[in-house]
Amino acid sequence: MSNSSNSTNSSGPDVHPTVPRGPFIDIQYLVIWCVVYLIIATFALLGNVLIIFVFIKKRNLRTRTNYFVIGLAVGDILVGTITIPLYVTLLILLFNQDYNASSLVQTVFSPMDILSGMLSILHLMTISVERVYAIAFPLRHRTSTARLNFIILAIIWLTAAGVASLNFFIPKGPEWKGTFLIYSTLGFFVPFSVIFLAYTSIWIIVKSRTKISRKRARVVRRESRTALTIFALILLFLITWLPFFSLNLVLFSCSKCAAAVPLQLVLFFKALHYCGSALNPVVYSARMPEFRRPIAILLKERRLTGSLYRHSTERHSFRRSNSRRQDAELSDICDQQSTCSGNETGVATTSLKNAERLPL
Repeated sequence: MSNSSNSTNSSGPDVHPTVPRGPFIDIQYLVIWCVVYLIIATFALLGNVLIIFVFIKKRNLRTRTNYFVIGLAVGDILVGTITIPLYVTLLILLFNQDYNASSLVQTVFSPMDILSGMLSILHLMTISVERVYAIAFPLRHRTSTARLNFIILAIIWLTAAGVASLNFFIPKGPEWKGTFLIYSTLGFFVPFSVIFLAYTSIWIIVKSRTKISRKRARVVRRESRTALTIFALILLFLITWLPFFSLNLVLFSCSKCAAAVPLQLVLFFKALHYCGSALNPVVYSARMPEFRRPIAILLKERRLTGSLYRHSTERHSFRRSNSRRQDAELSDICDQQSTCSGNETGVATTSLKNAERLPL
């Protein structure tokens, strides 16, 4: 059973087999995993679209930190709409042993997978640094312009796209392990080193807040609560990302171990990897009241609108059925009256004829 050790990001089975062989996975497992991946994609898409919709509708949510949160949400939408569907397509093509088409899909999927991963980690790194700046220099942070946020967002996307584009230029495969070192350094070790330093700085500042004024201490506490929310996002990223990265690390250090790694484990770690994009909106809603309240109100309004629509439809349907029943009753009454009138006319005619026959 082959797995993903032969690709740069261990994202799927080998698409260039050297000898003919049967399907790499049983059909029932393929169906189950495809359904799991598509469910994750659906939740990632709907949840993050809801977050962006609330951000656009509520002007008070347009804070400096939330601009980067929305940037992260856009990256998660990219996972749900492009990356996961491409991965499912790749699995199906490999099952059908269509290696030419799967090779083409792999060429598109690999940089997109790297792009989405880089966007997540770079946004989290940027938010961590922004939290340090907000806590250490609150006045400067408040007076900074929104233009700076857009410039930073543009830098994040250009950097992620640049790293992903390396997939087209650097060698791939187990024969050149430098590829894994490049991606792991740029996409994991450097960003998490910056995040670690940022949160160490936040911890030092918060510990020393007793030495500052009361007003400044309130600002520090407020910004620290936001920093804790971002830390929850980082912790979620580690939980969902670290197993897959660790698997890549094992395969990098021991290429002979690839045959011993079950494909089901690879697919599970990959699904866990993608789960972060679906769970991030849950963290926003649970940890950020400014997002939680509008979302709750929006969902409540939707339910109320649906209930009113159903009630209106049922009432209209009841009126229509009641009107039809009344029309039927009136029709029956008219028929009965017509029958009675006909009978009375017949009786009168018969009586008149009988009266004419009587002798005078």
